[in-house]
Amino acid sequence: MLRWLLATTFAVILSGCAPLPVVGVETAVRSPVAPSDWTGPAPPPQSASPVFIEERARQADETGRRDVAEGYYLQLTRLKPNDAAPWFRLGNLYAEQGRLDSAERAYREALRRRDDAKTLHNLGLVQVKLGVGALREAQTRLPSTDAARQETRELLQTLLETALP
Repeated sequence: MLRWLLATTFAVILSGCAPLPVVGVETAVRSPVAPSDWTGPAPPPQSASPVFIEERARQADETGRRDVAEGYYLQLTRLKPNDAAPWFRLGNLYAEQGRLDSAERAYREALRRRDDAKTLHNLGLVQVKLGVGALREAQTRLPSTDAARQETRELLQTLLETALP
């Protein structure tokens, strides 16, 4: 019963994270070949464009290719070092995967770049989940005769009752 309550609580906690929108699959469009007498500089490859990389990251995330999306978002953090959005999306990606330490770091990086209530909200949810996990582990490790074990149990119970009215 306790496991069910914890699982439900975690689902409720993570449901507060900002979801990624579902968008249809984009079709690739190739640009025409430049005329041979054109003497201007070659345009930068489309793959170097932050807009192109961001779109690829979203497509990969929407189609469940989280590892590919992660790579694109990390590339965006290097291309747009002052932009909080790629860090926020990385935090969401990591939180959805249960990689809570990485999610916490990503949300902190996003907050360093822009003070944003949604990012702070998601960071708080991740920290609550990390805290509950640490308390659960402490409860299993503490000897049954230790008073801290009972305190931990009561705190966890209070947290769960508060989260599930």
